[in-house]
Amino acid sequence: MKKLSGFDLNGWRDSTARNWVVLADGEEREVPSSIVDGGLNGVVVMTGAKANSGFVGGAQAALAPHGLGDGWGTVGAGGKRVTVRSLIFGKGTVEQLSAAFRGMAPQADFGVGSLDDHPGITELQQERLLAAMRKARNATPLLVWRSVLATLHAIELGAIEHGQLVGVVSHVADGFTVQKLRIRRENSRGQTLLAPERRAVGKLMASELGYDGLSLRAREAVLSASQTDRSDHLEWAHAHGRLTLGLEASPEVLRLKNGSWEILNPPKELPGSLPAAPAMSQEFQQCDVVLFETLTEGALSDGLFARAASAVGRSPLRLAATAVAQGALTAARRLSRREPVYFDFLPQISTIVQRRDAAENFDLIDPEATLPAGSVYRSPSPARLAIQAGQDRFSIFLRKETADLPRKAEIVIGAKVSEATPVDLWVEQSPASGRAKILVHAQKLGNQFQVDWDGAAELPTRWEDLLDGFKRSQPTVPRRLVLPCGPDSWNDNPRGDGLLTLLSKNVTASAVDWTALAKRLAARPAGRYAISSDGEIPPGIGQEAVAQLDTLILRAVEDVRHKIDQRRDGTDSLRFLTWLFRRCPEQVSAWLLDAWDQEERGGHPIFKMGSHWKLAYQGLGRIASGEAFELRAIRTMLSRTVDTWKWQKETAAMAFLLSRSEIAPRLVNRTEAERIAKRVLREFKENLGSTYTRFQYAPLLLVGLLRYRLREPFALVIGQDPMADRLGQAVEATLDDLAHRSRAKPLAKYGRILEQTLEELRGEGSNPELLLDIFGGAEEEEPAGW
Repeated sequence: MKKLSGFDLNGWRDSTARNWVVLADGEEREVPSSIVDGGLNGVVVMTGAKANSGFVGGAQAALAPHGLGDGWGTVGAGGKRVTVRSLIFGKGTVEQLSAAFRGMAPQADFGVGSLDDHPGITELQQERLLAAMRKARNATPLLVWRSVLATLHAIELGAIEHGQLVGVVSHVADGFTVQKLRIRRENSRGQTLLAPERRAVGKLMASELGYDGLSLRAREAVLSASQTDRSDHLEWAHAHGRLTLGLEASPEVLRLKNGSWEILNPPKELPGSLPAAPAMSQEFQQCDVVLFETLTEGALSDGLFARAASAVGRSPLRLAATAVAQGALTAARRLSRREPVYFDFLPQISTIVQRRDAAENFDLIDPEATLPAGSVYRSPSPARLAIQAGQDRFSIFLRKETADLPRKAEIVIGAKVSEATPVDLWVEQSPASGRAKILVHAQKLGNQFQVDWDGAAELPTRWEDLLDGFKRSQPTVPRRLVLPCGPDSWNDNPRGDGLLTLLSKNVTASAVDWTALAKRLAARPAGRYAISSDGEIPPGIGQEAVAQLDTLILRAVEDVRHKIDQRRDGTDSLRFLTWLFRRCPEQVSAWLLDAWDQEERGGHPIFKMGSHWKLAYQGLGRIASGEAFELRAIRTMLSRTVDTWKWQKETAAMAFLLSRSEIAPRLVNRTEAERIAKRVLREFKENLGSTYTRFQYAPLLLVGLLRYRLREPFALVIGQDPMADRLGQAVEATLDDLAHRSRAKPLAKYGRILEQTLEELRGEGSNPELLLDIFGGAEEEEPAGW
């Protein structure tokens, strides 16, 4: 025999429906249902017994003299008696609460307990009840809402059909709860069963008709009936519970503190008329059936039912006082057979995830999901968060549907991560089974963490306002530098031929004047090149000129190839090609990258002088396009010690790539970004006290590096990132140095842009064209000897 128990432990009128009885000879016999009374105004008492820590609950505790007052001597001492209601809501120990369950049905194979269905029932309370049931040796415990248990009992009575929407009015301490449940048809082992589906938390309709209000009136009636001025001995009078629940109260003998006795003659029933119940008709307009359950009996129960019927606007189906306990036994029987008990939703839990362009709410629970009682839900898609580089801890923001305010939890990793590290956040939870497990897994670190909601800091703000705050505080990303083009370089001027004339003169010439063509392309009249840094040609340039340019590009490529093959000196045609910016053929990028490799191995056939190598690096920075070439360039430079970089070579090339490319900033990882930042710090430091003639690429590299936020949105922000703090200090030190009166010229050139660079470091950039303004002070100059 599987021993099944259905508990209605409520502290007002505790009872259990179980499927066995104990015979006079101690043998146990299986029965369909047997009700065990746990007593009115249930208590747990402490005795001198060794078993179960001496705690006794149920009917035995109600009859015991323990804790009834000093008049009972040592046995009656205070602290030896505690109410079940207070134990349910957190007072005392789980061991004491388990005694209340054990006093009605010890050692069941399957035990189902009841829960009031309203927002005041906390997850901690659920956990406490489940722990107490386990301690009372219920092998498989389950908590189910009163509304569901009442409905299960009505299903057993045959009063409910498939597809109906059932309304339930439950009498509770603070008034009434109202709930609506949809009835589903489920197949189980070839049978058809009806099972309730719960889609929302029940509503509490506060009323003086609740058990608390009735108990207060019962207390006043008992005090009025007493013949003494003392009241402490009246606290545990049985009349309290009987009058509260409409049972006839009878005379009882009570012992006073001094050991004398009083015969209490309470009224037989609760005096006074009952007020009206709060209006509920709007809640049940769509319902096919409405159930009403209360623990009261007699005239009081009749009066409550009449007022509930008036408030609902129809006559509900009135259930017996033991309906919830019997529904719990039905649930235990289904649980033992692995049949569906009921289906429940889970209150939503949300977090904040940072997308590339905004912070967003992320729900960890599918709002449409309902699941069988006892099953475990896991988020179908985890929230993807990230630990920022340089951090040894990170924060998670959480919202619970059942909580008024959001919370912030801090997860300590234990060691700083070297780069942005993804983590997954998900929820595991079962209906009415306590707190959800909020889990964080960092696969790269091989660690899993559990978030403690109760240990998290409550935030004094609404969730929506918190989200808005994240959106406002997302760091700015410097706009990509695009060097514009214009017609001035194409047209003749008093100082010489324009590009149109030079193209016409050279397109068929046996000896092309590559130097003249390169100088014209490198010129920047009115701040505009002949070709933009994206390789675009100004509007209005005719097709004939474009065709001539394309022909000369092919001739220049052949000239460079011939010089490399023949190991001949000369970089004039290569200079022409690099000033085409991204209009330059990809083959040239490959040649320059090969030259970088050969430089490390001892030389190159056409790059002989320092100025030639400046062309090799800056030229590649101008023309490189496409992930393969840009990634190779970045990796090659970062394979070298940044201390050995030259400001006109590696610094310039890296600055051009990071500031002009949409791809390059996304190719850099956190470790590489920090290495580039160290080069920036070195160049800022080396220029302190100088004339700043070697400074022109350092600000460009710094602001270009901030475009790494395209990959890691909250990276390199002062106050949030230690490297950003160091960069900010370097900029401030430079501004202080430039304030010296001997450096008026470099101050005029760099002062304002460095102040705006500080703004970008704070994530609060105000100048969208900062990179273009910096470039104005760091133009690519043609070195002598080119």
